[in-house]
Amino acid sequence: MTRSPYRALTAAVLCTLALTACSSTKEGSSYQIPDNICGIPANKDILEALLHDGDELRQDTGYFSLEEGQFCHMYVDGNDSVVSDAEWNESGYTLRNYFDLSERKGTRYFAKGKYASWEFGVVTVIPCPGVSEKGDAVTVAVKDIRWNEDSQSLLEKLGPPYFDAYAKKLGCPS
Repeated sequence: MTRSPYRALTAAVLCTLALTACSSTKEGSSYQIPDNICGIPANKDILEALLHDGDELRQDTGYFSLEEGQFCHMYVDGNDSVVSDAEWNESGYTLRNYFDLSERKGTRYFAKGKYASWEFGVVTVIPCPGVSEKGDAVTVAVKDIRWNEDSQSLLEKLGPPYFDAYAKKLGCPS
């Protein structure tokens, strides 16, 4: 029994496709997803969605303490992926003051104006008198450096509980 060359070619292509599909590896991360941003608890599932694929995750707090305005860079394979930074301000500082210095488009205020977000970030101002010599309110922001269309909504979910944990870690009065 002879086979037509087209049937043989079709069979070979189908076998090759099946083998390729079975032997290919899914791109993704080979590092362990953390449940914190430099020691401040954060939602692991959201961090997994925000952090980029790669082999190695490194968190770097720099040399500033929380009371001085610590930042946290989360590097994936040496590239910034997610960043949290804090800056102390005088009492009465607001989110509107934060945005006076930048002209971010698409800013959304939520939770009765307690938080604000934009395409690649979320921010709040936490009243925290008596904790730092640098001020009585700390502005904390989390940014997705290589953001996409899902970043803003993910950051809006990540931010509030992360900011609460940040305030607690600092020892801010309730």
